Amino acid sequence: MPAARTFSDMRLVNGSAGDPVLFIDYPGKDDALLFDAGENGRLAPERLGDLTAVFITHHHIDHFIGLDRIVRPNLDRDKVLHVFGPDGTIRKGYNRITSYEHSFLPFQKLVLQVHDFLPRLLRVGLLECNRHFPEPEVIDKEWPGRVLFENDDLQVEACPADHTVPCLAFALVEKAGYHPDPDKLAAGALRPGAWVEEALVLLRSRAPADTVLEIQGGRFTLGVLGERYFAASRGARVAYVTDTLWSEAVRPGLLRLAHRARRLYCDSYYSQAQAKQAATHRHMTAAQAAEFARLARVDSLVLMHFAPRYAGRYDALVEEARAVFPNVSADLP
Repeated sequence: MPAARTFSDMRLVNGSAGDPVLFIDYPGKDDALLFDAGENGRLAPERLGDLTAVFITHHHIDHFIGLDRIVRPNLDRDKVLHVFGPDGTIRKGYNRITSYEHSFLPFQKLVLQVHDFLPRLLRVGLLECNRHFPEPEVIDKEWPGRVLFENDDLQVEACPADHTVPCLAFALVEKAGYHPDPDKLAAGALRPGAWVEEALVLLRSRAPADTVLEIQGGRFTLGVLGERYFAASRGARVAYVTDTLWSEAVRPGLLRLAHRARRLYCDSYYSQAQAKQAATHRHMTAAQAAEFARLARVDSLVLMHFAPRYAGRYDALVEEARAVFPNVSADLP
């Protein structure tokens, strides 16, 4: 079963030189994912309002300052927004939200289900708008595996990174089976909408190909919809690793997380010439990111989180990585 391009929107919001923020969405569904909560002003409020889960690597300002912009467009929704981060995320999220005065209107029913990731343990707390955000009751749950979050389309895995503060690395793992194909949807006559999810459920349940769906004034068989707008995929892995030393302590976990990923987004804050500073501040060099990609046998490497000191010469970091791993790119200004 081939790997299909099933994400309608997968973008490094601020490019490789800005705050690391990765936005991933599927077509026709309100279930977007966001990796890191740094500056996200380039995402329109309606895109942030589509979020179903946010994964925060750590609480440094360039990875956490955008939390308010995430919460704001979701306040008027009746939904559960899942937030995952390292130890302290529940407390820091509660402090941020309760620092504001809220109107607490009846239709504001947002619940933030916030998770602190600890070794072999998930700590869970609910921040509930319709209860005027009381102090959350925190529950500890045993966590035996790598999967933090799961829905019908994908799983998200996590493992510890090696930074100056508690920090996590993440991987999105798409499930095998049918998924919407954004290229086909963009080229087709039907507009993406609720029918995408309806057809997807039927395809995954192996409903008869002659099953008829009424869509936008027309009648279409499931077989035709499957051929024209969907793709069968063996599943894809996308890894997101930032702010970590390439150390023996975390290398095995990072390699498992990124193994055979279609794409690895990776911290490359320093050049190899500044390897000593990289070790001091617990970051990777571009060459180390490339070594990581090579050992993990990923398809492609996207460098990110370039230090401001390299402004105007980011290409040198890309070339440094390409000397180790050929399929390297960066989203440069």
